[in-house]
Amino acid sequence: MPSASLKALTATTGNRTDCWNTPQEVVAKVTEYFGGPVELDPCSNSHDAPNVPCLRCFTEADDGLAHQWNANSVFVNHPYSDSKNWIPYARRMFDEGNVQEMILLIKLDVSTKWYQSIADRPWIAVSKRLRFGDSKGAAPFQSALFYLGPDPGRFFKVFGFLGHCYLNLPVPDTN
Repeated sequence: MPSASLKALTATTGNRTDCWNTPQEVVAKVTEYFGGPVELDPCSNSHDAPNVPCLRCFTEADDGLAHQWNANSVFVNHPYSDSKNWIPYARRMFDEGNVQEMILLIKLDVSTKWYQSIADRPWIAVSKRLRFGDSKGAAPFQSALFYLGPDPGRFFKVFGFLGHCYLNLPVPDTN
């Protein structure tokens, strides 16, 4: 029986799984940004024919959360019903120096603790509802791309056409 969060995510799309294959317009830009396949996709749909071109991947059967991510480039489009585990784990892999550059495609939900774990990073609010994989319609939620790495300007240049770019700056102390 699917979880309540999975049922809510899939209610209007015709997609009855937690596999949200990355839209091709995003895949093309990920490949452009990294100059070819990403080194690691920890949430791949397939070892044999991955939706996102990659040199190494983990599938649902491999459980990407059970592995340390050691890679120069990582793209994450995780199971959205489990953001509370995937997003903080991705952040930890970056903060520990295991990953040099990472792009995450997420369901935008600023009210959650997992969102707060990456809220200080550069991001793009996608200005339309994305259509994932072979779904019949657009997702019932807004998406965002987050960037963890040294070159947010380049990230904005390549992906900025998708929506509004945000660079979180520290709030000045008024005391």
